[in-house]
Amino acid sequence: MKRLIWICCCFYLLIGITSVVIAALLPELLSHYGRNYADGGNLIFAQFCGFLLGVLTQPLLSKKFGRSHMLSFTLWFIFVGFIVIAILPPWSIVLCFIPLVGFGSGIIESTIGAMIIDAVKDRTAVALSRLEVFYGVGALSMPILISILIASGYWKISFYATCLFALLLAWAWSRFTSTHGQLLINKKSIEKHIAVSTVNRGFVPLVMVSTCILLFFVYVGLEMSLVNFLPSILLETMKLDAAFAALSVSFYWGAMIVGRLVCGLLAEKFGYPRYLLWSTLGTFIVLICFLFVTTAWAAFAVITLMGLLMSGLFAIALIYSNSLFPGRTEQTTSKLIAASGLGGACMSWLTGRFMEQTSITMTLYFLVGLSGLMMLLIVIMMRMRPVQATSAASTAESLS
Repeated sequence: MKRLIWICCCFYLLIGITSVVIAALLPELLSHYGRNYADGGNLIFAQFCGFLLGVLTQPLLSKKFGRSHMLSFTLWFIFVGFIVIAILPPWSIVLCFIPLVGFGSGIIESTIGAMIIDAVKDRTAVALSRLEVFYGVGALSMPILISILIASGYWKISFYATCLFALLLAWAWSRFTSTHGQLLINKKSIEKHIAVSTVNRGFVPLVMVSTCILLFFVYVGLEMSLVNFLPSILLETMKLDAAFAALSVSFYWGAMIVGRLVCGLLAEKFGYPRYLLWSTLGTFIVLICFLFVTTAWAAFAVITLMGLLMSGLFAIALIYSNSLFPGRTEQTTSKLIAASGLGGACMSWLTGRFMEQTSITMTLYFLVGLSGLMMLLIVIMMRMRPVQATSAASTAESLS
């Protein structure tokens, strides 16, 4: 079981890397091709479309090919996508191949999440939060490596390094599945974490699914809005140096990684619903405090607190949501991760419009509102109980 968790961590490290490679190299790519930022936005959007397609088709592909074979060929999608882009073909070819990377990443994220929830029988939150740690390490370390490669003039090596990692992971995965393939089909139930005494029996499965989807849409929308616009917010409100303001994202990701080291232990100790409630309440309060900070050190302290408080929300909410729909792990995980991808794209766009057309203060109020909505959704989820397996199946199929 430990080997399964560790190789799954490597998968999450890879998708953490793939999630930032294009964004970190965007200035170099646009300069090479003589393109503008609108073209860069099209490139990132094409990768997101591939990601969304991968997430939505994952349950069908998993049923048709099995988890083992599906993960193997998605690693080759990432390899092919990046190896073609690395040779710097015409721009239209780049736009055609970048969705392959997104497609592979989407399948990996939803498959590995479902696999851990199914296979790990005890301390599921600890295992899933460990995956999130590796995702954060990939997302944090790759831009640092890319900046070094850009400075030395060898930025194309970033693509080749990612391809090499995908190849090595494909080899390690084939070795693992040849001897431990039975771990990929184990099932489990985590109903012990559900507070049945607080159930509201009036909720139907469709409402439950919609609530969970909205929670992930809002959470990742808030997270990506912070990651994308924290430096701009600090530049506008405190007139900081651009390089210093950019460090805010590193502080946020660093705090996320530290928080993910312990969030699983805290969730197992206090229960998933209580952990989620206190984390969202803390995020709401800290974002309100962010409205009133006037110094750089206070802003960075608040940003660090936000990272710590939000670090476990995705992993623990994913486990808790799946516990409400027993027997539908892959279908539920796929829909929730798809909602998170949509939320990240849509809310980032909306936050940018707030900053452009209103003011920084109104933008911060918008982010506070998102955190308040997230807390309300957690309260609603706490009053739900697991649905019957047949109900969960019919609900999931109706949303397919």
